[in-house]
Amino acid sequence: MIALALLLAAPQTLRIVAEPPASAGAAESGVQVFALNEGSEPVEAVPSEMTVVAADGTRLRIVPVDTATATVAPGGFRTLRYRVVAPAVAQATPPIPAKDAETVVATASGTRSGFLDRFEPHEPIYGAFGLGSDGAKLQFSLAVRPFDGAGLLDGVRLAWTQTMFWAIDAPSGPFRSTNYSPEVYYQRALTNDLVGAVGYAHDSNGRDAGSIDVNRLFASASYALPIGDGWQVEATPKAWTYVGTGYRDLDRYWGNWSLGAAIGQADGLRIAATLRNPLGSRRAGELFASYPLTRIGGGTGLYVFGQAFSGYGEAIDDYRLRSSSARLGIAFTR
Repeated sequence: MIALALLLAAPQTLRIVAEPPASAGAAESGVQVFALNEGSEPVEAVPSEMTVVAADGTRLRIVPVDTATATVAPGGFRTLRYRVVAPAVAQATPPIPAKDAETVVATASGTRSGFLDRFEPHEPIYGAFGLGSDGAKLQFSLAVRPFDGAGLLDGVRLAWTQTMFWAIDAPSGPFRSTNYSPEVYYQRALTNDLVGAVGYAHDSNGRDAGSIDVNRLFASASYALPIGDGWQVEATPKAWTYVGTGYRDLDRYWGNWSLGAAIGQADGLRIAATLRNPLGSRRAGELFASYPLTRIGGGTGLYVFGQAFSGYGEAIDDYRLRSSSARLGIAFTR
């Protein structure tokens, strides 16, 4: 393939053609340039700097080895020798990664794909098990960014949290209660250490008969303060107001705000606690402790996870009941 380069200073009957090298490395031995006279009169070719594109896409700046004027006969051509200007090689433009590319995974049930880089942890994902009536508590939670690289819309999040209470002490091991908690909210970093959010949250037991559900508008913020050696402390206040009429008297138990606090080390121990309705008489508190199993070897991407609760309404079905529980298990996110 021949690449054409027109020298603006040359007469219109003189055409300058450079033979592109295969690569930037091949150009180190020199580049051939042809001066073609398409007219009927002799023409003076004055070599000057020019740019060629190598076959591999690298743009090269080249200059003549001999700058003397060359006479090109009518209908003829002259071969000129050029060299690469230092720095010898201009780096090829790296390919731009495909935006919004799917992640494709081959599974035993067929190929599956999705925009997995849009997903992020929301509430902890874990399975924790206790003794007796404490049973097991399983939680799945994810948030997704439906708009990525879209300016202000980057802050939009859709989230889903499902918390299941499994009565493993019962003969048939039924799931006695499940909390369903979809959310839509807008999140933004206000400073390097402060993230704020406003949104809508729905909580329900997912039943028809005996349905309990609540809709809230909320605002929250999380402030993180590094304290050295990979450790940081966090404070997370959250306030809400109830909308609609389906929440019965649940507002008397959940109140209108909560306060979260945490201390943890990157890739190390993390302890987090949340106190709901902290100034009310029907408050509730939950404590989480976790430690990555990767720290003890084996390549396991999980956390040892402990969870404890005390107060009213661990499950939405039991919002009027006071209970205490402690469980131990594993977590995928924390």
